[in-house]
Formats: sequence, structure tokens, C-alpha cells
Amino acid sequence: MLSSSCNAQALAFLAALVTPALAQNGAYFTMGSPVLVHDSLDPLLQPGGQSPHVHSVSGGSAFAPTMDFALTQTSKCTTFGVTVDKSNYWMPAVYFRKNGRFTLVPEASPKHKVYYKYGKGDNTPDLERSEFPQGFRMMAGDSNLRSDDGSMGSPGNQLNWRCHSREGQKATGFPKGFTSCNGGYIGGLAATMRFPSCWNGQDFNKDAPMAHMSYPTNRDGMAGCPEGFKKARFPEIMIEYWLDVSQFDGQYSADEVPWVLSNGDPTGYGFHMDFLNGWKVGALAHAIKGCNIGNTGDTLGSPQCFPGAIQSEDAKQACKIAPVVKQDIGLSGLNALPGCNPIQAGPGRATTPTNCAVGSVSQPNSVAAPIASSKGSSSASTVNAATATTVRSVVQTTSARSTPVSTPVRQSSTTPSSPGYTNVGPPSNGGSSSGQLPASVNSKSGVWKAAGCFLDSLNPRSLGKQPEWWGRPITSSNCVERCDSIGAKYAGTENGGQCFCGNQLINSASRPGKCTSKCNGDAKEICGGPGHLSIYSLDGSVSIKKRTAHNLHSRHFKRSL
Repeated sequence: MLSSSCNAQALAFLAALVTPALAQNGAYFTMGSPVLVHDSLDPLLQPGGQSPHVHSVSGGSAFAPTMDFALTQTSKCTTFGVTVDKSNYWMPAVYFRKNGRFTLVPEASPKHKVYYKYGKGDNTPDLERSEFPQGFRMMAGDSNLRSDDGSMGSPGNQLNWRCHSREGQKATGFPKGFTSCNGGYIGGLAATMRFPSCWNGQDFNKDAPMAHMSYPTNRDGMAGCPEGFKKARFPEIMIEYWLDVSQFDGQYSADEVPWVLSNGDPTGYGFHMDFLNGWKVGALAHAIKGCNIGNTGDTLGSPQCFPGAIQSEDAKQACKIAPVVKQDIGLSGLNALPGCNPIQAGPGRATTPTNCAVGSVSQPNSVAAPIASSKGSSSASTVNAATATTVRSVVQTTSARSTPVSTPVRQSSTTPSSPGYTNVGPPSNGGSSSGQLPASVNSKSGVWKAAGCFLDSLNPRSLGKQPEWWGRPITSSNCVERCDSIGAKYAGTENGGQCFCGNQLINSASRPGKCTSKCNGDAKEICGGPGHLSIYSLDGSVSIKKRTAHNLHSRHFKRSL
């Protein structure tokens, strides 16, 4: 018989397993999304070229062969109810295989269900979590995996598949033991995958796509991140990919696994997901502080979450784009998977096919810039938004002898301003400015004077843990007035569109000439630069202190939107 202590632990464990099915508050939120497009694109692994396999894509409508943060912000719509999330999320499509034919499996509502989790063990917000930098990108999973080698968990620490029938068959790869996935509380076949959340400060490398990220070792704060991955800890993204397999009921036995990923994987172990950040700067940071609606169904438009940034279900469903790669994706069945994806069942790792027919993809006039490595050069290249729409040209499959066309991301000779700061992209206005930093600003408590341009460290932030304002036109004057109204000693504008307030400037240094971004509220003024603050104080002086991220939480200000 189990002891009372063991019983308590077992009950707690079981409660944790069923928590997602219950309506509860907590330091996370969920967003359901229809599909934006099915397309053979992968701007992370094949930037500028055609992906070898078809992906199911959700998010902002600017999705293209080559992307950066600036391009995400040109999206005319998003498939998510929260309009300030113009990120893109994509994963391989799934096919039903029978008698040598492959039929695309349609998604089932909620299709792409995305969870953002940022709680501690007691389910309260973990204030050491950071929003993603501009241009941030990452992957989860391994496209070449064909057996359970332990890397995905046992079962499903990072990946699991489940038939949501009454029996609820679940496995790390494709489950079996059923002939229908109807009859559950929802019904359908679904994959669930967790992204890593601990960052080492480096950029995404398509030759080592998981190298810059790590999964945490426990739930609380930066202490939960392994050594070498403590540059930042982000919210954990978990995505459920829902599929409607009802049209195939009765066409397979309980001993069969009739599903195949678009990359030629009949095991399900090679499922993977990609994420490219397109969150409006400051929006996610604001939600981390107090959006505790969990999966209660409460509105994400509450003041603690995303006020004024919610759209209707009809608007989500209407957000669609045409595929770049024009091909038959198998709605009525195909004799082979689209692209070049022979079935590779393993158990060894899959290999990259050669001598394949692939498509060429029209390129934008300039290529995307990734976030810069804290140890390498940063990139100044940006997508030309005016030409981005031309990318969606008709692309026909042509003959080729090797892998898809891929244009590498161009690197500039610009270096990060400090080893402790990662340049997160161009100024919000798209470049440098000839504007001026006002020498002084009148406010309620007196005349505030410009103290100069200063570095903003990433972790902790140099002036205030998160921007005091986001989503509003920023000028030197309204930032000073805001900071003055809450009793702050310093006011700082950054990257053309952010306002920080604080009583101390932490881990910073003077950086003359680095503040060149036009204010998005007045292009005649300068509002800091990428990773640099234009600082104001009543006497025009600044005192810089060294401080750790742990001690930073002793400083709080009452903030509102």
C-alpha cells in the first residue's frame, strides 16, 4: 500500500496530467488559429528557396520565402485573435496513405492551438521571463528522427501524438489501436509539441537549428535554465496541431498506422515545428506580468492581457494567402507526396534525397536579417516591404539535380555595440535618422534635460524591466511626462517606439552616436536606437549601477496601458 505521502504525490501528478482539460486560471494563455496557407516554404531552413515538403502555416499574412521581423510587421492580417501577434508558426502537413495514394488530412478546430506559458511552480507569473527579441526564431523537433531515441521524451515530454477518442491512445510517435478518433470530448488526432525556452544569446543557425536554445531543467526563473543558456528565459510555447481524420474512419485497422508526415515520415517521430517572432514590441512583455486567464475562456482583451488588440472569429478565418509554390498538395489524393519525399520508415535517421525535382522561388530584392549574435556580426539587411508582395508569384515545379534553391542571409560588417547586448534588428522606422534629440523637455515636476545615449543591457534591462509603454506613438515629451507621472527618476526612449522608466540605470555605459532612431510619434525627434536609450533626468545627469537580474525585482512601478 502507498503511504499517504506517496498518495499525495500521485494525486498531484495525476492532477497535473489532466490540468489542460480543465478550466482554470494560471500564468498562461491560449490562442486557436485557422490555417493561413499550406505551402512548401521554410524561411528558417531554406531561406529564399523552396522547402522539400509541405507545411501547415498560421500567423501573419506576410509569410514569405525569406523573412525578418520588419517583414512580419507588414502583415495585413493574422490568423490569431490577438492582432499584435504577427508571428508565424509552421509544421509538416499530415497525409493518409492507402493503396499507394496519399490524401492530405484536413485540420480540425482549433487547428493550431498555441499555449504561452510563463508561470512558476505555484502557477504565478515568473517575472524573470522575457519577451522574444525582434527577429528571434527557433525550432522544436527533428525532421530526420524515425524512432524513439529518448530525445522527445517518454512519452511526449517534448512531443506526443494522441487519438482523442474515448480510449485516448497516446504515444511519442503515431499511435495505433483505434479505427476512429471520434467519440472523445473533442475528437480528432493531434500532435502536441513544446518549444525550448532558455536562450544562449546566439542567432538561429540552420546548420545547427537547436544549438542556441535549451529546455529548462525546472520551472522557476533563470535558475531553471542550464549553464550556457541563461541569456534569457522566454515563455514556453506549446502547440497542439489538430487533425480531422473522420473521413478515413473504417479505412484502416487498429493494427495499422496509415498516417505519413509530408516529409516522408510514417512514424510520427520526425514531426517538428518552427517559430519566427512577430509580436509587437512590448505586447508579450505586458502579458507576462499579469495575464493569468489560463484556459478559462476569459477574454484576452482584458487590461492585463492584450487590451484593444482582439479581433473577431470571422476576421481570423478570413485571413488567407495564396501559396508561393503552385502544386497539387493532395486534397483528392496523389500517387506520391508533394516535393521529393520518399517514405523513410527508419528506425535509423532519414537521409536527404538527391536528384529531385524541385521548384524555384522568386526572391525579394533584399534578404532578411536575423538577430545578431552577441559574439558575431550583426546584420543590417532588411526585407524591402514594397517588393515582398511580389514574392507570391506563380511557381511551377521544374527539373533540378539537387536540393531546393536557397539564398543565404547576407551579413553586414556592423558589430554589436557591446558583448553584453544582442542587437535585435533595425530601428522601428527602418533605418537611421537625421532627427534631433531635444535638449530639454518640460514636464509637471520641471524641466527634464537630455543626459545622452546609453546602452540597454538585455538581462536585466538597464532601465525598467519592460517598456512602460508599447503600441502608442512615442516622443521624448510623452515618455518624460509618463515617467514623471509615476515618480521615476529617469526616462528613456529606445528604438523609435519604446519608453522605459526607472530610478536606476543598471549595467549600462555611455554610447555617443548610437541613438539614431526616429521617434514613431514625431520623425523630427530621436528616440534612442536599437538596444540604446536616449536618457532624460531633471538635472541631466545619470548614475550607473551594476546589478544582477535577481536583485532587479526589488524595483517596481505601477504601470498601466
